[in-house]
Amino acid sequence: MKKLTFVVLLLLAGIQLNARDYRVWVFLSDKGENISKRISQPEKFLSQESIQNKKQKGIKITEGDLPVWSSYLETLGHYDCKMLGKSRWLNAVAVQVPDNCLEEVTSLCFVTEVKPMITLTVSRESSAETAQAMAQYVEMSNNFEDGDVFEYGEGRFQADMLKVTDIHKKGITGKGVKIAVFDAGFDAVDTIDVFDSLWVQKRITAWWDFVDNDNELFDSDSHGTNVLSTIAANLPGQMVGIAPHASFILGRTEQSRSETNREEYNWVKAMEWADSIGVDIIHSSLGYSKFDEDKGSYTYEDMNGNTAISTKAADEAAKRGIIVTISAGNEGGDAWKYITAPSDADSVLCVGAVGRNGKRAYFSSMGPSSDGQVKPDVMALGKSTTVANPSNEISVSDGTSFSGPIMAGFMALLKQSNKNRINMDLIQATRLSGDQYNFPDPEYGYGIPNILVADSLLKNVKDLSKVVMPGTEKPLRGDKPKKPVEIVFASNPKTILKTDGNMLLVTASSPITKLAIRQGNKKVFLPAKSLTITGNLAKINLKPLMSGEHYLHIITDKYEENVKFNK
Repeated sequence: MKKLTFVVLLLLAGIQLNARDYRVWVFLSDKGENISKRISQPEKFLSQESIQNKKQKGIKITEGDLPVWSSYLETLGHYDCKMLGKSRWLNAVAVQVPDNCLEEVTSLCFVTEVKPMITLTVSRESSAETAQAMAQYVEMSNNFEDGDVFEYGEGRFQADMLKVTDIHKKGITGKGVKIAVFDAGFDAVDTIDVFDSLWVQKRITAWWDFVDNDNELFDSDSHGTNVLSTIAANLPGQMVGIAPHASFILGRTEQSRSETNREEYNWVKAMEWADSIGVDIIHSSLGYSKFDEDKGSYTYEDMNGNTAISTKAADEAAKRGIIVTISAGNEGGDAWKYITAPSDADSVLCVGAVGRNGKRAYFSSMGPSSDGQVKPDVMALGKSTTVANPSNEISVSDGTSFSGPIMAGFMALLKQSNKNRINMDLIQATRLSGDQYNFPDPEYGYGIPNILVADSLLKNVKDLSKVVMPGTEKPLRGDKPKKPVEIVFASNPKTILKTDGNMLLVTASSPITKLAIRQGNKKVFLPAKSLTITGNLAKINLKPLMSGEHYLHIITDKYEENVKFNK
């Protein structure tokens, strides 16, 4: 009855390609026969690197790692199902099925559920690549300080915010850690200067275009280029990323700024590909929330850690020891407002965006998840973030698309420094290091993390669930208010003041270099002809001044003081 009811709902939903075809996910009951025997032969379905990686992490190879059972695929083929793809983690296949076969497919004994594949709208950053914004920050971030490992150039600020420059000094730069990055394209990654060392040292080890099913992803969208640069850039004096010595695999899973109903499937397929290669970290700056014409759209209630296909896949990756970092989304200023899938998964690190003053960027999606999890988990720089462009230029851009990969680099450093700690320990230590861990909220989650604190926790505390962090109040966010200027008056002034009508006669004990008059905290403007200075004597015409108490600020070649007078 449940399956039949779903078929009716599917038909009503209108997830239809033409008069007779539907695209759906078909979820299967099991992985077929001889499961124990097949699990004992992992080399038949996993790479040696993946097998070794799991062994090092203490992750068992399970039924979930087995491919979808081939006999079930053959049976579906008898119902004119066109195979679009399959997921071993979800034990599901994506098919295009004729409407006259849909009910029969749903009724098969090995089919547990059928869900429509939905057209997606991708959550992306709002660009702010302006020369004016860049110039604002070049001076403050282009310094090479004593003891630095790198000449960070314009990438310094986003590293300093998380204390990354300090851990780099300990030789922790991401070496030996493999990161997968999935995006809409990686235009010119194979040619621009910031990535030269990746190619020379053969640290981009695999790449694939899951949209066009080829390996031509370096002449597509530039979004992934910007994203990758925050982690991997290594161009001394101009830009150095968070984990410049890590290794990478790259996957194109999204059609550039388009909406197709295979994108979420592409993402799941890329996740399983990355696991088969043996990655430590997967990062994606793409999120899913709103769909074409609201057909089958996710609601906020669906952001519960268990509903979206991508959310389920993210949790499956975490079960396999992979650290998953996801950008929170850029819906903070929209009607949606909340985080997007798969950042609602309970085992991923969801990353929001702050500006350079530490205040939440207006666009950064907020939490909590609909089941009450603290989301976002942490924050990093996502407004006026330094990125590299396919034009071989360094600029700034806005979006959680960039705070997310900064945290992927952060996790790579922790992984290198703490090889024997599991993925969830690294994520928990990162949360604990947040500057408002004791006061999580829907805007900032646990706050801005500190990699030195997280690293220390991992090295010194076995059970992180028992940690009690110090802190009795939330940190102040935004620009710090300026303290009022405290004016100190000389108790025994060296300067003698006398009034003669509208003239103030000033006699100093040494030659005068500068004079200024203030009323309260406001400086009084004096026309040039109202003031004459000769050696240690000065005359000031008081006619332009308002009546009341004033003070004279005087600087000579030997002293500086404030002296009160009245007009």
